[in-house]
Amino acid sequence: MQPNPQYRVEDPRFVRDLVVAHPWATLVSHVAGDPVASHTPLLLDEVPGANDGDAIAFVTHLGRADARLHGLVGGGATGLGTMLVVIQGEHDYVSPSWYVGADAGQVPTWNFEAVHAVCDVAVVDHAENVATLERLVAHFEGDRPGAKRLDVDDETNLGLAMGTTGLRLTVRSWTAKSKLSQNKSPETRASVIAHLRGDHPSLAARMQASLDADLASAPTDPGRSAS
Repeated sequence: MQPNPQYRVEDPRFVRDLVVAHPWATLVSHVAGDPVASHTPLLLDEVPGANDGDAIAFVTHLGRADARLHGLVGGGATGLGTMLVVIQGEHDYVSPSWYVGADAGQVPTWNFEAVHAVCDVAVVDHAENVATLERLVAHFEGDRPGAKRLDVDDETNLGLAMGTTGLRLTVRSWTAKSKLSQNKSPETRASVIAHLRGDHPSLAARMQASLDADLASAPTDPGRSAS
């Protein structure tokens, strides 16, 4: 991603929070000269220390066929690799018709939040893969009525588990961007928020939080007295 300091995020908690809120990720490898991409849900690794301080790690799984495409299993595979993990947060189009004041007449754009993480990848053993699958199912089933759990004692479910490859992804480096109209005036930002609130309330909420934080940290005009 373009390293624009105005939008760059350097707090690892942003990465963890984005994965929790938007756990559907794209995993990209470069194998034998060709790019390979797969899509899968991620969870934060629960191993002690894996997500403490600056450390970030995820767990997930791929179907065996996808794992072979990434060179993680099959003939000659070592069970280790490197992947670019792309996590996409809230995003939407921003029309210049929403701009006011000095911002009027500027070009349209797209607001978004995203993380690109370069990860060291390790294939986990069967028991750990099953534990990850159980976590994934329990997490996404939640407490909805009739929620299901992965019963690995069931022959069908066990067979499905055997067709997957569990992965631990330890983040080596990452870049995060939160582009929420910070380059526009507070009045324009408020206008964009108002226009997005009906169709994309979650993005509007993220923008409102960003605007509120910037206004709270803005220096006070010494020439203006409180009334």
